Amino acid sequence: MDDRTASVLRVLGVQAALVSAAIHLIEGVPDLLVYLPLLSVRDPRPYLFVPSALLLVGVAAVIVRGSHDRRLYSLTVGVLLTYSAGYAWWHLTDHGGLVPRHDVTDPVGEILAHLATDPVALVSFVAQAVGAAAFLALFVADPDRSGAAAEDADGSAVAARGDE
Repeated sequence: MDDRTASVLRVLGVQAALVSAAIHLIEGVPDLLVYLPLLSVRDPRPYLFVPSALLLVGVAAVIVRGSHDRRLYSLTVGVLLTYSAGYAWWHLTDHGGLVPRHDVTDPVGEILAHLATDPVALVSFVAQAVGAAAFLALFVADPDRSGAAAEDADGSAVAARGDE
């Protein structure tokens, strides 16, 4: 991957991550302000949305400031894919149960039906997919990446050390 492609993927990934983070903050903060004073865990989503969205904002800021670390890419991918998996789990289990309370014969159709009726969730889901794809590509092939094993001239892997 050349530097230009990597830069485009970084911009695309950061923008997608920030869209997803913004949506999760918009959804989570009002509920957190209601549930936290009551110490209620009736709905666990605000307790998960707000810290994870703030984590995404922080990681995006670090990436924008020039860090091309594979660990940051993998962390971002993990959070974005967890959002998507959590959305599917939430809607397939009747909003938070451990197992479905109704007969789900077509899980993909069920998720698509929920996304079709909620445009904000659809935007978030697409942003999560785009961001995860961009950061996965950077994780694999970013020419400026750090935090990974570097290769010698003969091709053998050596650990990158800060004292060199």
